[in-house]
Amino acid sequence: MEISERDYDLLVDTQIVVDVMLGSANISIKEFLDLGPGDILSLDKTAGSGGDIYVNKRIIGTGDIIVIDEKLAVRVQEAMDSDNVVRYFFDENMI
Repeated sequence: MEISERDYDLLVDTQIVVDVMLGSANISIKEFLDLGPGDILSLDKTAGSGGDIYVNKRIIGTGDIIVIDEKLAVRVQEAMDSDNVVRYFFDENMI
């Protein structure tokens, strides 16, 4: 599918939700229900490995987790090229 300049123009003002996943863990429902304040849930990623950046459950990049003005942020390290991102949005009928 060829992406036209008009396609880009339609896309740029579209609002999206971006999620960043720090890691995951496989636990039983009982283990989950037993969690309480102060408990620690170990994730499958090593410290310093950053997070995966998702849009609509599809990974589009990776980045380092940082703190800016006491809020978490992501410094993008790798990202899908813009043509593939636009193609993905059109395939998902996001606009």
